[in-house]
Amino acid sequence: MPFRITVHLLDPAYQASTLDRGAAEWPPHPYRVFCGLVSVADPQDPVQDAALQWLEQQPAPTVRVPANTAEAASPRGAWVPTNAIEKAKPSHGVLPGRTAGGKPKVWPERTLAEATVEFEWPTEPPAGVHAVLEMLAKSVPYIGRATGHAFVHAAIRPADENTPDEGRWQVWEPADDSGTTRAETRSLRAPHPGLLEGLRWAHEQGQSAYQQARPHPYVLRGAVAEDEELPAVQGPFSDLLSFAFPPGFSLDPALTLKVTGAFRSTVSALLDAAGHDVDAMVAVHGHKAPGDDRRLCAFVAYPFVGHRHADGRLRGVGVALPADLDPAHRRALLAILLRSGGGLSELAVPSVSEPIPLTYISTGATRTDAIRTVRPQRWTRPSREWTTALPMVLDLFPKGHGREIEASVAASCRLAGLPEPVTVEVLHSGAYTAGAPTLPARALRRKADERPLPARHVRLRFAQPVTGPVLLGSKKNYGLGLCLPTHLGEKPA
Repeated sequence: MPFRITVHLLDPAYQASTLDRGAAEWPPHPYRVFCGLVSVADPQDPVQDAALQWLEQQPAPTVRVPANTAEAASPRGAWVPTNAIEKAKPSHGVLPGRTAGGKPKVWPERTLAEATVEFEWPTEPPAGVHAVLEMLAKSVPYIGRATGHAFVHAAIRPADENTPDEGRWQVWEPADDSGTTRAETRSLRAPHPGLLEGLRWAHEQGQSAYQQARPHPYVLRGAVAEDEELPAVQGPFSDLLSFAFPPGFSLDPALTLKVTGAFRSTVSALLDAAGHDVDAMVAVHGHKAPGDDRRLCAFVAYPFVGHRHADGRLRGVGVALPADLDPAHRRALLAILLRSGGGLSELAVPSVSEPIPLTYISTGATRTDAIRTVRPQRWTRPSREWTTALPMVLDLFPKGHGREIEASVAASCRLAGLPEPVTVEVLHSGAYTAGAPTLPARALRRKADERPLPARHVRLRFAQPVTGPVLLGSKKNYGLGLCLPTHLGEKPA
């Protein structure tokens, strides 16, 4: 029987905001419930840890919310005490119960017709685990903002148990990555394996809990596929040739630039051995003359991301061919990569002791776990929203001491041959996509004397679907800034 956690809000309002604080979060993210359980658990109690670890290993839960809700026209505001962590002599400008700047704190909220939200996992927990989770749930004082007081209850419910008058409720269900377009699709943060350890580590390091979150696509039960779609905008690349590492083999994402640099060198050597004039192939070697606006080939490495078990490690490589590539050069690349001598079959990387065997993965390859990460369509599917799987290195230093970093990312989109994004979201640390790695500074430069440009994980939304692959930033031709498409029509939550 399913395991359900029910949240009874004491006020008919849910107070929590999206990551960009631009709107009220809706529906509530399952991640918040798990964080609430962790916050009241005893970190020295192995029994409680075992119960929380059981919960984080389960599939993402279904979320059941009131159908009739409305977001407040203007954010709620109040004077709040300043969080002082160091003793300092107060001045006349610092008054009890208000911030030093004399401005009230504001936050968005959602008014609910029914003050109840439910999270349901499909698996029945062992009796001991259920008892611990029920005890922890009763101790959770609020969900969302600290003013969102609630009674939280955990119980095992029959699978066919329904609440009367189902028309008053909406049910959001976890979705797969099939790419099916739904009228209502959103990305919710959900528990994932290793989250308990990550939250404890973040607390010790003074980091925010949201930095340990991993988004999961959700669809509204009963929503139908959209009948009409906006036409897709063709991105700067026309082909993506993908090669998988052997099953079970992966590389540290910090080696991305070494892997893609070795891949480019290998391609150049193969072209030279086949009798082609590599010096004339600007798209391959990348050394353009001033004023040359032709696009370059992008050599990429595929990280395992976007899955609750994702670890960010590299599972294969690929080369994206620009749409304006000389037809003769395109034929030469296809010949040495796919046909001559059996095609590209191995890759020597300087930091790896033996050459890595490679297997070509065509666009029509069957969907299996072994090649899922390196299937071309995973990275080329048209989408309005794209999120970095590997951090992008900015093309330019942001102005205003870093305050205009969104404008710098938008400029990188234009430099990459992409449309102007409608919205740009940038994280100072962490990532939006599950498993997307944060790379050390040494992994962001090909040469020691390169400028130390900032690297960030970003999320872009375009007015129309854009065809991938999408790569951003100063290292886009070496795979950094590789983006993953999300479901069409996905709304921020």
